[in-house]
Amino acid sequence: MKINIYQIDHERDDKRLMFFGLDEVQKLTGSKMVKAEIYDKIFSGDVDCHSLEDVYRKFNEEHPAGYKGRSLSVSDVVEIVESDNTEKGFYYCDNFGFKTISFEPEKAQDTVSKNKITVLYLQVGKLPQTVSIDNSLEAMQRLVGGYIEEYMPFDDEVALICNEEGKMNGSSLNRAVYDEHSNEMIEIIAGDFFIAYAPVGSENFKSLPKDLEKKYAEKFKYPERFYKQNGQIKAYPVNPKNRDIER
Repeated sequence: MKINIYQIDHERDDKRLMFFGLDEVQKLTGSKMVKAEIYDKIFSGDVDCHSLEDVYRKFNEEHPAGYKGRSLSVSDVVEIVESDNTEKGFYYCDNFGFKTISFEPEKAQDTVSKNKITVLYLQVGKLPQTVSIDNSLEAMQRLVGGYIEEYMPFDDEVALICNEEGKMNGSSLNRAVYDEHSNEMIEIIAGDFFIAYAPVGSENFKSLPKDLEKKYAEKFKYPERFYKQNGQIKAYPVNPKNRDIER
């Protein structure tokens, strides 16, 4: 089941409608339409649920990892985006169960998107992917499989974010990093990593601009295999789509 969850933002809740049942809200506003302008979209994603009751239990008893909203309560709105068992639409969490409502999601504040950044994800043995992730430590740690380490070897304001214990914990070698001027191998990243925009003066990583995304997708296009030759570590790229080796 794919869902979105909307919750009232108390600062925009001028009529103090938070936690009121649907009948009370409609009386106070004089409208059958639930006012989407006072809502924030606080969750969007797939959940292992088969009904609205399952959704209610999940978001009260076992919040998904990274969920930052309140436990599901009266006045919250659940949007069913995809489901085999429940009709698509918007459902108001009422005093008892859920009621179908009219709702204009484009008028709500999308806090889910605001808290996300776009990065270039480089997994062992795979081609680069552009992915959107929560701009949080927890999300970054999940992506690299452990504690993160920031590495900035290039002139561009980009950071390679990898697992700081990748080499120690035996993670497979992923890609080599080459000096931009001499083209000498200066590092090998072990395990999955990603590249984010890291402008000087910013305390947080930001979405990778399209030009840098394209540049580093080409620079790290193919995963690499490593071998020793004359006492030196060498690498050659491998195209995982057809397994042809490019030397």
